[in-house]
Amino acid sequence: MWIRRVLVLVFVAVALAGCRNPYLISERFTESSREYNRSIRWRELEQACLAFADRGVKDECLARAAAKGVSVADYRVVSTELDPEKGTATVHMEIDYYVLPSTRLKSVRDVQQWRYEEKDGDLRWRIVTPPPEFK
Repeated sequence: MWIRRVLVLVFVAVALAGCRNPYLISERFTESSREYNRSIRWRELEQACLAFADRGVKDECLARAAAKGVSVADYRVVSTELDPEKGTATVHMEIDYYVLPSTRLKSVRDVQQWRYEEKDGDLRWRIVTPPPEFK
């Protein structure tokens, strides 16, 4: 009898482990957002587009990544709104940059929309808005 109870408890634990865990979804978002923003900061926008961009914005993201002479000096996350239940997030950022050969520092506000979705059998966060235009 006790073996049956143990098996039922193990089955329930395994079944619940497969459910969407809000904490795990939140942690994955934090990691994805930091990595994407780090890539923008260190002029690795093409890799960021390939790794995180949704199919609908990947081409535009890669086109903006091809902008020559853009250097990001700093970025600040102003606010983050995360809804693990819906699998959506919005990040408001300010990015300071300059375009060579000028040394004049410019700022741009960026609103990033993220969605938690499945790709190739793996659930992950994808950015659904292209990076800002650095003019």
